[in-house]
Amino acid sequence: MKIDGFTLGGESPVYLIAEMSANHNGSIDNAKRTILAAKQSGANAIKIQTYTPDTLTIRSDRPEFQLKGGLWDGYQLYDLYQEAHTPFEWHRVLFDYAKECGITLFSTPFDESAVDLLEELNTPAYKIASFEIVDIPLIKRIARLKKPILMSTGAATLDEVAEAVRAARSCGAEDILIFHCISAYPAPLDEMQLRNISILKKEYGVSVGLSDHSIGSDAGFLSVALGIDAIEKHFMADPFSGGCDSQFSATPKEFNELRGRIDLARAMLGSPRFSRSKSEGQSSSIRRSIYSVMSKKAGETLERGDIKIIRPGQGLHPRYFPNLIGAKLRKDLTYGEPLTEAHLEEGFLVNQQKSDDFFLQEIVPTPVQERLLFEQLKERKFNISHKRMPSFDEHRKFVTNHPYRVWWLIYDFVDPKRVLGTVYVNYDNSVGLHLAFEMINFSANHFMMKLKTYLSPELPKHSAIYYDFFYNVHPENWEFINWLKRSDYVQTQCSFAQINSSII
Repeated sequence: MKIDGFTLGGESPVYLIAEMSANHNGSIDNAKRTILAAKQSGANAIKIQTYTPDTLTIRSDRPEFQLKGGLWDGYQLYDLYQEAHTPFEWHRVLFDYAKECGITLFSTPFDESAVDLLEELNTPAYKIASFEIVDIPLIKRIARLKKPILMSTGAATLDEVAEAVRAARSCGAEDILIFHCISAYPAPLDEMQLRNISILKKEYGVSVGLSDHSIGSDAGFLSVALGIDAIEKHFMADPFSGGCDSQFSATPKEFNELRGRIDLARAMLGSPRFSRSKSEGQSSSIRRSIYSVMSKKAGETLERGDIKIIRPGQGLHPRYFPNLIGAKLRKDLTYGEPLTEAHLEEGFLVNQQKSDDFFLQEIVPTPVQERLLFEQLKERKFNISHKRMPSFDEHRKFVTNHPYRVWWLIYDFVDPKRVLGTVYVNYDNSVGLHLAFEMINFSANHFMMKLKTYLSPELPKHSAIYYDFFYNVHPENWEFINWLKRSDYVQTQCSFAQINSSII
């Protein structure tokens, strides 16, 4: 999503929006000061609200039109909005001034007349307020303009959020961001329910932000760790000016602190891909490796007491230690010297290294294949459908009459004698894969790409979801799950069942 040239999400800084709301206190000069102060305090954008009292409510003495409790206790709705609104005639002046200040300005419209005005001013985005998320006609009107839409979810149910997102998408909106929001003024920190951010992101597959009505920067700082792309917070230029929203609005000092803390949080999170810190550079040199603790001549063989796993990390990886006993040296090795591949007979480590590629051998089955599969089954930790380990005769009968579309043994491409695992494919395009992950370097993408050179997916049946091969994974097989996640694979389905339910 882009707003006025700024790309939200990814490794971009969190998009920080200063909400002016009613903090102009009826003065266009104060509105301008607020725009400039927001820019100077680290905001990427400033947002106003576009309405009149008559586009929000009517003047009425009925009790439901009077606010009871909270920050605006005793206000008639019409009077509150009369005091808080930003006059339509200010808008062009404020848009032009924001451009002079180098800050993006957009607005929250509350009816079609507001949308018309904002379109005349070429607003770069639209915001839907929490209480307007149920105004489906307004959302559809804005969605047809094909501009970014930011929607707050305060007081909304998941069904209401879903309806709003569905309405926006049905009318052509592609760039949608949902703000988690607690519509309390101010919002208590212990009621912020920040886990909703993860739920909204997973539920709707859209960008997610935080519309923060709490005091301070704690909620904003923590929300960055949950993957938000934007934060909106009420802002006032003058902490002593008072006004409708002043009690939950950030001052320039507080807003600048928020900018610093969310930038720090984003930096602390680091890259979305697993990586190590640059400051750990020296650590790699003092990790353990294999060193000589005895002087040996070329042609001699290594004994257990000749080598040791110690710091620093200039020698062979400790994983090779058990296989080095009995290895013949091709060059002299002195005490305290790191053991390297150059000390060993050529090709010695080939059988110990991880495989970069593989080939498949179809199960016929032969007696050798039956035995290999049985040994694989004994080592398998997950995905065993049997309640007990079968006998070899039971296993052989299953292999001969297996229900799979096709079944293979997986061999190392470089060393054709090394078995790396097994793979079978069902008629529904599901793949059962069992790999010795400690023996491989290739990715899930590479495996699937090569699998397709052996076999193409079946055409899906009428009720099928998947048009391609997909993996069956035991939910506790984290080694397998992490291998998939390092490629392009994500979880795509789940099942629901009642506990202790009976079949009727």
